[in-house]
Amino acid sequence: MANTAPAPHSFGFASIADLSEITASVLKNKFSEVARLASSGPLAISRHHRREFVILTAEQYEELQQSRRAPLESLTAEFDQMVAKMNTPTGKQATAALFSATSADLGRVFVKASHPSGHA
Repeated sequence: MANTAPAPHSFGFASIADLSEITASVLKNKFSEVARLASSGPLAISRHHRREFVILTAEQYEELQQSRRAPLESLTAEFDQMVAKMNTPTGKQATAALFSATSADLGRVFVKASHPSGHA
C-alpha cells in the first residue's frame, strides 16, 4: 500500500520527500490500514502524484507543537529573568547611570571594554 518503507517512529523534522506515501484513494478506501501505518510515523498523502497532506498521530502532532513552542518559551523565560534583574536596586541604578552618562563617559566605557585586558 505505501510506496516507501514506513518512517521510524521517532518524530522530527524529516523532509516530506522522506515520508512514506499513500494516495488519497487508499486513504479513503482503506482508512483502518492507513491509521495503523500512521501509528508508526507520519504519512504523506498524495493526490495526482503530488504530496499534498501529512497524517500524524495525536502524539506526533503534540510533539510538533511543543517543538514550535519551546524556543518561544525559552526566550520568554530569558526575557523575564532580564526584566527581574533590571528591577533590582542595582539594575535601576545602572539604568539611571546609563541614561545620565555623557558621550565622553560612554566613550571611555567603550574603549575600556574593547581592550582585552580591560585597560585603556
